[in-house]
Amino acid sequence: MQEVIAVEKLARRFGPITALDDVSFTLAGPQVIGILGPNGAGKTTLLEILQGLQEATRGTVRLFGAPLDPRRYPRRRIGVVMQREFVFDRITAFEYADLFAAIHRVPRGREAILLAAGLEARADLPVQRLSGGESQRLFIAAASVHAPDLLFLDEPTTHLDPESKRAIGLRLRELAARCTVVLTTHDLREADAVCDHAVFLVDGRVKAEGSRAALCDAVPEGRRTGRGLEDAFFHFCAARLAEGGGLA
Repeated sequence: MQEVIAVEKLARRFGPITALDDVSFTLAGPQVIGILGPNGAGKTTLLEILQGLQEATRGTVRLFGAPLDPRRYPRRRIGVVMQREFVFDRITAFEYADLFAAIHRVPRGREAILLAAGLEARADLPVQRLSGGESQRLFIAAASVHAPDLLFLDEPTTHLDPESKRAIGLRLRELAARCTVVLTTHDLREADAVCDHAVFLVDGRVKAEGSRAALCDAVPEGRRTGRGLEDAFFHFCAARLAEGGGLA
């Protein structure tokens, strides 16, 4: 396990609104790391700073042990799946895979993406006609075709059915054998099944951070319900659970 991401006293403000406030943590990999919190907690803002898409108002970021420099961002070592991926109208799965193989300069990358996504037989379909699970598998395969050292995913299973969530989780576990996977989610039960490590983010502040085992072990015996990270989140954070296991 080696340091992959380190942030210290990170803050991001939008006028009078504070999206992140004094955020500090160090994350090592390879493993699956979940940034967990309710909607509006600052998860996407944090991820966009780590992806070089936003600048922090204050604080420092290190990636792979080096200070983050947006002008020399290590894109060859990183893959990204956005919360809403941009897809050209009528582009097929075949064409989408071909585009990302070319962007990342991976020989036979198109075939590798379609195979990893399980879409060889549906390659001629427009991406908009794929199911939610199929399209998300395609996006993840495209973002990881160049074997990055770090993969960011923003709410990768929102609106997916339980079987699709399970399939995506299994794929992320496979990738984590060689890659540090960082995902945001408000679904605590999904995170409990997938994540090795977690950061609890509420109102732009880190409430707790650590391995899944350490966070769960910190919950007093009398407050445990057997729901792992869900129990830990409510021990460390004041929040309520929405129907289906997500945070309100």
